[in-house]
Amino acid sequence: AMYEFSVTQTVNNAILNLCEQAGWDKVKKILVKVGGIRKVNPELMSYIFTVLSEGTPTEGATFSVMCLPVTLKCKACGRKGYRDDGEIICPSCGSKDVKILSGSEISIESLEVEKNH
Repeated sequence: AMYEFSVTQTVNNAILNLCEQAGWDKVKKILVKVGGIRKVNPELMSYIFTVLSEGTPTEGATFSVMCLPVTLKCKACGRKGYRDDGEIICPSCGSKDVKILSGSEISIESLEVEKNH
């Protein structure tokens, strides 16, 4: 759970910095995309967010986590494929000799904010 905590804290801090820079008073909705390699637990992140955001502009915001599939290119069979389970094995031939194309990203996909002044 330490991992989810640090990821969620990083995301929340980034949003709070944005609030400060842009002069937003309240954040209503947050959508975060997390690559499958990171194997985060979205429910746990959501819970941690509730705790971390208390007393800040992000308090009460809807926090959604979208887990992205891992994209791999197999060096053995040459195929490209996706895995939803976060495993680093070629979905076509089962080889472990793969290049990871995507799946480790963490990004704030969208924010819905309120600006009162």
